[in-house]
Amino acid sequence: MAASAKFLQQLLRHPRRTLRLRYSQWRYDYTPEPRLPDTLHTVVLFVPKRIGDGMAVFPVIRALQARGVSRLVIVASSYNEIVFRRLVDESVELVTLADAKDLGAIRGVARDLRTRHGCVDLCVEGTIRDDVPTRCFVGTLRARCNLKLGASPMRCYASLRGEAQAMQDRGEARPHCWAGLMREAGIAEVPGAYEFPIAADDEERVRRSVAPLRPYVALNLDGSHPARQLSLEQGRRLCELLRDIPGLPVVMVFGPGGEDKARRLAADMPDVHRLSLAVSLPHSVAIVKHAALVVTPDTAVLHMASAWNRPTLGLYARPQRRWRPLAEHSALIETGGHLADLDMQQVARALGALPVAEGRGCHMTQGG
Repeated sequence: MAASAKFLQQLLRHPRRTLRLRYSQWRYDYTPEPRLPDTLHTVVLFVPKRIGDGMAVFPVIRALQARGVSRLVIVASSYNEIVFRRLVDESVELVTLADAKDLGAIRGVARDLRTRHGCVDLCVEGTIRDDVPTRCFVGTLRARCNLKLGASPMRCYASLRGEAQAMQDRGEARPHCWAGLMREAGIAEVPGAYEFPIAADDEERVRRSVAPLRPYVALNLDGSHPARQLSLEQGRRLCELLRDIPGLPVVMVFGPGGEDKARRLAADMPDVHRLSLAVSLPHSVAIVKHAALVVTPDTAVLHMASAWNRPTLGLYARPQRRWRPLAEHSALIETGGHLADLDMQQVARALGALPVAEGRGCHMTQGG
């Protein structure tokens, strides 16, 4: 009765979406094997989402590798496939979905994997969604067993004790939840950490470029939404604070959309630098990896800092408990809605309290 009442309530509020979900459950659900297979030959990880989601799911990858899985296939999006690109060197197959909402493309990928690899032993649903595209992939692939971090009425997912789900519900950091799921499923015990592997030549290019500047602060001004972006004037004020408090030069971290602000700050401000390298995510990762301090409103850059345990100041428009920094030394400032309301005095206090790696207070100039 309670379930029927809940369905009716959902139907009245969102009729089209509710009917699509109910139909997708009928079409794609199935009964898998009752427990996780003892031997895992082929495993598929489905995670066509954003960069941060890709970095967060690495505990799954490391647990499967520790278990000795023969073949691991990662289905990624065009946004986050770069996070997994270096794993091809570790005998991981990478498949990219150009459009993660295109049901025809999703079915095509699932059918192709089934044709090439036969019956997959395990599918790990890494999006934490229970939407139609996710159900379409899982139901078309029809693995012997499926694991999911998150609630679903679908019976195709393995029934576990719910420890990882409880971590998710409490808002624990996403990598910790994935590590908890791997532990609960009996696959392997691994650390709950972000990762973003990069090529040695990308890192070496950055290392040579920043050598005259170290130690330095990596500064990023742009989140993925206008409310999570800092203006050019706010960037100037931040650079002034960084010059006065840590006393270190600033190296800008930016994507294509933030290149103009980075260029103008580097031209106008003393000891602010825009490296003469191609704008790329691997270069950004390397800049963050070798920084003494990272300041950013962008969760992806914050996760890069967490991956390398760099002291971090995160500037958030809204609370982001699941995506908080995991570095040993970190601080968060939340404005409550828009970074236009960022209080620079609060930023100054946070900078003063953070330990800065490799030479706090040691001021260096380029070529010094």
